[in-house]
Amino acid sequence: MNMEAGTSKMVSNATGVNRQWLLARRPMGAVKTDDFRLTEGEIPTPGAGDILVRTLYFGFDASQRIWLTDDGGYMPPIMPGDPMRCMGIGQVVRSNDANYRPGDLVEGFMSWQDYVIVRSDGPMPLRCLPKADYPISWNLGVFGVGGLTAYFGIVDGLKVKGGETVVVSAATGATGSLAGQIAKAMGAKKVIGTAGGPEKCKWVVEHAGYDAAIDYKNGDLSAQLSKLCPEGVDAYFDNVGGDMLDTLFLHMAPKGRILICGAMSSGYTDVKLQGPRNYMRICTHQLTMQGILLFFYRDQIAEGAARLGQWVMEGKLLVEEDMHEGFEKAPSLLPTMFTGKAPGKLILHVADPA
Repeated sequence: MNMEAGTSKMVSNATGVNRQWLLARRPMGAVKTDDFRLTEGEIPTPGAGDILVRTLYFGFDASQRIWLTDDGGYMPPIMPGDPMRCMGIGQVVRSNDANYRPGDLVEGFMSWQDYVIVRSDGPMPLRCLPKADYPISWNLGVFGVGGLTAYFGIVDGLKVKGGETVVVSAATGATGSLAGQIAKAMGAKKVIGTAGGPEKCKWVVEHAGYDAAIDYKNGDLSAQLSKLCPEGVDAYFDNVGGDMLDTLFLHMAPKGRILICGAMSSGYTDVKLQGPRNYMRICTHQLTMQGILLFFYRDQIAEGAARLGQWVMEGKLLVEEDMHEGFEKAPSLLPTMFTGKAPGKLILHVADPA
């Protein structure tokens, strides 16, 4: 895209109001709706290299809770008085970056505001979204952080290959639901997911295409793994950590691989977590264990999205969204990441493109 920097505003806002959900206080324990406060500010003015974006969709991820800690995890912590950070989709209003122009639909780091200043040189590239036959919201799910993390985790991290047994925890989540499907696309012999409750387990098998699902809330996880994986687990995609990770250690096949994607069981209220008790299995079974963070794949995003798109067209990947409406709902949706939500990617629609 070629254009002159400093273009004029594309859409008008008669009131000049920018609604914002600000962090009112640092959450203690589980995040609550009153940890945020609604305010109205002015529409910001972009400076050199800045892009003014009108937000259309907010994406919700468990990692947002980490950003609310004093440490912040892999991102700078969100401070009281700051707008809540999120992955989002928006439309360019004004641009002082020659690679973006008014009207472009973009995806990247944004925040709970009607209008936000973004830049193209952040930790993840600000993606211009192509015109496509699928909903633009898919760029937060299957073609966003969840789908891409699942893709690189299965293909590069775990290197799943034909004939293997794969287990994925939190298999109804935005990442977990796709990780199992990608493992099947890579030729895995058996893919098993864990989920909480019979309805979610039914969804994992009937909709996400897993071979089996284990209800970790009811029954003996270890006994079910022994029954379903008598020869051990070759690859484990871990979104949960805690006791579930400890149990999986005891069911890994020799030279098995474990990928650490998250620790949902902790609630992400602190980044200082106690490690697994059964870690000596790494030695006795010569296991490989590593983490995944999408930042390390930023130069391969287009490649990953293209392959995911091919699998979607071939019917190998189901795209599931948990879509909600209304800017005012943002604070009430974030806690549901840890208290139980519908399967798929949690998204809030706040505006339509101009």
